[in-house]
Amino acid sequence: MFFYSPNFIVFFLILLVPYLLLKKQRLWLLAAANALFYAAHPEGYLVLFGVMAAVTFGLVHLMTLPRWRWVFWIGIVLNVLNLAFFKYTLFLLDNLKLWTGFQLAAASSLAESIVLPLGISFYTFEFISYLIDVRRGDSKPTRSFVKFWVFVSMFPHLIAGPIMRGEELIPQLDKLADKRITWNDIRYGVYLFAIGMIKKVIIADQLSPIVKELFDKGSALTGTESWMAAYTFSFYIYNDFSAYTDMAIGLGIMMGVRFADNFKSPYLSGSPTEFWRRWHITLSRWIRDYIYIGLGGNRKGTLRLYFNLMIAMLISGLWHGAMWTFVVWGGVHGLLQVIHRLSLSLNRWRWIAAIREHGIYRIITIVVFFHIVTWTWVFFHAPSIDMALVMTWKMMHAHPDNIVSHPLFPLVACLFAIHVLEFLLRKYEGQIGRAWRRVPFPLRSAVYLIVTLSLIYYLQGGKYEFIYFQF
Repeated sequence: MFFYSPNFIVFFLILLVPYLLLKKQRLWLLAAANALFYAAHPEGYLVLFGVMAAVTFGLVHLMTLPRWRWVFWIGIVLNVLNLAFFKYTLFLLDNLKLWTGFQLAAASSLAESIVLPLGISFYTFEFISYLIDVRRGDSKPTRSFVKFWVFVSMFPHLIAGPIMRGEELIPQLDKLADKRITWNDIRYGVYLFAIGMIKKVIIADQLSPIVKELFDKGSALTGTESWMAAYTFSFYIYNDFSAYTDMAIGLGIMMGVRFADNFKSPYLSGSPTEFWRRWHITLSRWIRDYIYIGLGGNRKGTLRLYFNLMIAMLISGLWHGAMWTFVVWGGVHGLLQVIHRLSLSLNRWRWIAAIREHGIYRIITIVVFFHIVTWTWVFFHAPSIDMALVMTWKMMHAHPDNIVSHPLFPLVACLFAIHVLEFLLRKYEGQIGRAWRRVPFPLRSAVYLIVTLSLIYYLQGGKYEFIYFQF
């Protein structure tokens, strides 16, 4: 069920009414709704998901007993193997054949039988973080399996995040029966859901065919067209992915639960470090806390720091998909992180530090880094490394005048302006909300009607899955 489908709207309203009325039964209502929502998707392996949840729950409690801490590693290995089998088996078999010429007789039949379970990358990371947090003493394990199930399977964020942690969500579930959900909560949740709908069906879904048409040209793309392909994909993936997060957070608020923020206007970043604090925030911090810090972080010398950064970003790339293009994309971002860390040493000269604090420098870094990030998306979306390199070569030789005069460039400029407006809307959300409520009711109603009719109109066109469903 897509969030914007009539089936989902009916599903959510049927859940919301008893959820608001039967406060003491909310946890059980959510447990059942989560299972129903996941089972409604053809790619949903509900039995597998339930078994992994039960096994992880049991191992978490077993490892808290004296002399049983070692079962922690069983939990980690089982979850990693489960993800690796469904997501990376074919990748490993293809590379085995490529490097050695050896092919398993059952490889072709295996390729036809493996279907990636929906949301497996997200819920696996939640299982692993829960195991690690309990082992470290950062989180106290819940004794209720129902509560644990709701934590890992809560339908708004189950399929494409944000990636939640036990200490963030379980305490909210503990208080769910006493949570008072106000009309303001419902209104704010609907507002965020509507923002997500606008970004998905009016922006992302309209960009999708443009992106496809450009990338389908392959090596026939010119340098200018390569930039247009990269630009449009940049805004497509952001609006599509952040739309899911906005809608998920909005749904959560209507049910008295707050999910973690996942995006903060990432294309207004001036450095690689800042970008990963604004883009897919919950994945970034997961990689930081459980991979980068787990490898030693910056505690073991400068060279080890750079090594840890590269490993963390390579894993981030591989998490996105079983293709070498994703690995290269992660490696490029790791290299950018290392270069940025090296450049910080220049701040020991006061005049360089002063320049970096100037507003004009900030604007320049945003423009420059936006184009660097735009270029990296070529490796993320191109079907092969060879095509990504061809596009890169052509982009390097594209003339700025040709880029600015391209028919799609006004669209790109408009999309960037919308990105800035979204940043301002989020930053001054409270003030804007108070001002909006002073607008005469008939005028507000007219705006609501226009937005609703626009969404209905665009929903009549092509419908596309959220891009992160495939990860």
